[in-house]
Amino acid sequence: MARLYDQQLRLFAAHFSNMFQGRSNSAALVANYFHELVAQIGPALFVEAGAYRADASCKVRADHPACRVVAFEANPYNYRRYAEELDFASLGVEFLNLAVTEANGPVTFHLRTRQDGEDLRRVTGNSSLLRRQGTDTEYEEITVQGVSLDEYFAESEASPVCMWIDVEGASGAVLRGARQLLERTELVLIEVEEKFQWEHQWRSLDVIEFFLDAGFVPLTRDAEYNQQYNILFVRNDVYERPDVLWSHELHSNYVTQHMGVKDQESAGNEPPGAAETPGQVRQRRKFWNRTDAEPAG
Repeated sequence: MARLYDQQLRLFAAHFSNMFQGRSNSAALVANYFHELVAQIGPALFVEAGAYRADASCKVRADHPACRVVAFEANPYNYRRYAEELDFASLGVEFLNLAVTEANGPVTFHLRTRQDGEDLRRVTGNSSLLRRQGTDTEYEEITVQGVSLDEYFAESEASPVCMWIDVEGASGAVLRGARQLLERTELVLIEVEEKFQWEHQWRSLDVIEFFLDAGFVPLTRDAEYNQQYNILFVRNDVYERPDVLWSHELHSNYVTQHMGVKDQESAGNEPPGAAETPGQVRQRRKFWNRTDAEPAG
């Protein structure tokens, strides 16, 4: 079943044009759709694992002031940089220097410092609890406090929950430590990899299989990078909601009609996103659904 869903997602991703930045723009399109679904769900709790500068958390908090928003960032260099730069307390975001993993306790964060003879910056979103596989990468090994989402939110009964997970290959440990929280979760956006880039990582099929067993279905994906992308999952009963089905239909229509080569050529080579957005489509549909208006023809 996971392979069938993977094939469906792959066919969908094929609509993102290799030209006119269609694939690179796909991540922003799917992220926007994720936030649209967050608005339809109205979460009481939003969790971001691998937050970097917590952009998703800040947007959710701004859009949903009553929602509790918790952002976890394991890299201490990232945490210090953005904790100083952004006033998370005033933004209403709990920004924490903790590594989300399978169980509570100290863990080693492997900060990539040098690869292929080049020095790498410390403030980065490309390091992990895992080590890179098959490379000559050099690391700074940093001990950080690890937490499981089930244990961290054990006293919380907030529902529904939405999540954004971007942990550079360490998704297996995050998800194994979040089984109870996922029972209250209705929407997840998670980064996956198709090829082995990290030691002991879960690949995309492993992640899809886990979510199917947990009662979720994959709704859409982006194609920003080769063999590394984000998948959006919704709980089965959420998928069956008419408003979610309708939004999914509009999202898919926009991708197939406006993110491909032919449409961009006919639009004078305008970049994806210059045409009518899904939100504009919905506004137009609302107009035609009024009782005093009928579409021509």
